[in-house]
Amino acid sequence: MQTLKKIETILDNVAAENRYSLSEPEVYEIFTGLGLNLPQYLYFSLRDVSEIPSMLAGLAEKLPGAKIAVKISSSKTLHKTDSGGILTVPKQKDAIQKALNSLKGKFKDCEGILAAEFIEHPGLSLGGELLLGARSDHAFGPIITLGPGGTHAESLNSSLREGVSLSVAPVDASPDWKDFLDSSWIWKYVSGKVRGAEKLADESEIIRWLEAFSLVMKNFRDSGDFKYAVEEMEVNPLAVSKGQIIALDALLRFRKAEKKQRTKPSKKGVSGLLNPAKVGVTGVSEKKMNMGRIILNNVLKAGFVKENMFIIKDGIDSIDGVKCFPSASSLPFTADMYVVAVPSSQAPEVIKDAGLSKKVNGVILISGGMGEKSGSEGLADRLLDEIKKAKQNNPDFVLSGGNSLGIVLNRARVNTLFIPEYKMTYPLGSNPNMVKTAFVSQSGAFVVSVISKMPWLKPVYSITVGNQQDITVVDYLENLVDDDELKVMLVYIEGFKYSDGLNLVKIIQKAKAKGKRVIIYKAGRTSAGQKAVMGHTASIAGDYAVSKLLMEKAGALVLDTFDDFCDFAMLACYCDNYKIKGPGAFFMSNAGFETAGMADNISGILNARIQDEGLIKRLNGIMKEFKLDAIVDVKNPMDMTPMANDKAVAETVKAVLASEEFAGVILSMVPLTPELNALPKSGGYPDDMEKSFLKETADEMKNAGKPVIFCAASGLIYEPYVEYALNLGIPVFRSADRAVRIYSKYIAVSEFQ
Repeated sequence: MQTLKKIETILDNVAAENRYSLSEPEVYEIFTGLGLNLPQYLYFSLRDVSEIPSMLAGLAEKLPGAKIAVKISSSKTLHKTDSGGILTVPKQKDAIQKALNSLKGKFKDCEGILAAEFIEHPGLSLGGELLLGARSDHAFGPIITLGPGGTHAESLNSSLREGVSLSVAPVDASPDWKDFLDSSWIWKYVSGKVRGAEKLADESEIIRWLEAFSLVMKNFRDSGDFKYAVEEMEVNPLAVSKGQIIALDALLRFRKAEKKQRTKPSKKGVSGLLNPAKVGVTGVSEKKMNMGRIILNNVLKAGFVKENMFIIKDGIDSIDGVKCFPSASSLPFTADMYVVAVPSSQAPEVIKDAGLSKKVNGVILISGGMGEKSGSEGLADRLLDEIKKAKQNNPDFVLSGGNSLGIVLNRARVNTLFIPEYKMTYPLGSNPNMVKTAFVSQSGAFVVSVISKMPWLKPVYSITVGNQQDITVVDYLENLVDDDELKVMLVYIEGFKYSDGLNLVKIIQKAKAKGKRVIIYKAGRTSAGQKAVMGHTASIAGDYAVSKLLMEKAGALVLDTFDDFCDFAMLACYCDNYKIKGPGAFFMSNAGFETAGMADNISGILNARIQDEGLIKRLNGIMKEFKLDAIVDVKNPMDMTPMANDKAVAETVKAVLASEEFAGVILSMVPLTPELNALPKSGGYPDDMEKSFLKETADEMKNAGKPVIFCAASGLIYEPYVEYALNLGIPVFRSADRAVRIYSKYIAVSEFQ
């Protein structure tokens, strides 16, 4: 505590000068109190400007070594190397004078001169210089980052793949520092765990720094015990020298701490929205098919019991057979779900009525344009005020939205989407070939677009959250992760509310422990993307790189494109029925270009070895049986040529699935060959799709408990062929190279059984 009090005193002194960035000597003073390694140094303020040359020349001999580093000290110029603010010179009076003359007048915000011993270290070698950073994150709380440092830090971190160059840990998750270092790419060079690399320092050296940074960030934060919050603290470079880790430059920015807290919505209220017994709608027209009327009819058509529905509308007895009540307070029961589909200007009053009634637990607010549109901030503030009052009246009051597109609940038989029925196939009912899935998205348009492209997708829950003005995406996931029947959670998220990022990390970890797969598209990767997100949701978008690294570390699959999201969703929904038994896969096609394309995309842990002599013998027998042995070599990947018919394909797949060597099959058969039945007989074609290899392959896939991925590189005429495969439970791609690339990533994040 004494150390922390000393830090607060240093920050007090800086804040008294009306500045909130520390100079390098001021940061060093904090590091000294934390017991961290520093070079020996001398500091001269600009008050001594005329005396600096002679003083420095006289005192430099007290610093070890033959050279010293002379640099400006400034709380404003944070990157001194890039701006020419640091020079390395011999400890000679003339050289020191020349260096000072070079620096003199160059920086108008220079506050002093710092001279430090020159630390010999392998600066240009990987592992010789590190970057250790800490910052306060809105979504994840204080986080620690470790990566390559020095003058090349930015170029290395930008050119290397995310997740390789940097390691990130949220302080509030009480990270295991040994595990953190094991996952650090750059630390492998420091610890000598890369072939040919010499061990430069022990783990204990860097762990001292990690723990010290954590101590500062954990205590100097919003809603903490001290008056200041550290926004950013960084050492770059952190030199590795003779077994020690020593700071060669440092910065720290802080501000006054704020009292921040997000009151999470009632679990009972959220659970009621997911499993409602009473459902109501307001904004329903008795004269025309407006948005509210569409929602009402969609709930009825989904099979929800009419007697358990209600409408809030004064002066009308009923609409479409559903009883009307003049206000929420007149309800003779408590409503679990109350869908509000009124103009935005009326929404605050409707929420006020619901809150005062104490008869409404859950609201789905369809109304949009509150907070995300310029000029609507006042309306959003009124709405938030009414939500707050409603919670005071009823602790179980929760609101989903605004700008929600609705919710589809297959267990409860509820569909509150307002998309007209002729525009899309609603995700109602179940697909017996896919695992139980939840689809939770901040964007309603994303949900309906994905489902429109993939009509086979029938989630147990399809939830569009909208602006997160109360319930967030993470709140829903926190409830759903405990549903033991769910195996896959599909997530689209744009912005995090306060501390939601850390909560999501914990949910992902819990999901992984329960054997669930979490697939995420996180919007806002770029500054332009973040601005677009802000305009749509009125949420604060977290830093994408940090979000992705932490979510992936927790066990989620985080995708960068919409196509990847859809493809991985398909693989997870269809293939998570099976236990992935290893990285071995068999690849086969009837076209040489696809065979080559598949081979080119086999990467990571995925392998195409074929060593099972019994299988090789059996495959040679199949090739001979179907008179393919003269033109087909048994290998992996295998080109069966356009001469292979449906039976030859089916027998080959059956043999491969029976082998212990292979955990899955990627099967790409260009359907244009006359040997394959790839078109429906009902269309007047000579083909008979029912006689294709697909039916037998699907049966063998299920018997073996191994996934088969099918590719149909063909045009629109073959859409029935694709649909036929999907209906049999076989996931389908339209290009073989993409199928292999996606499957490779899929097994990389799968638990082998």
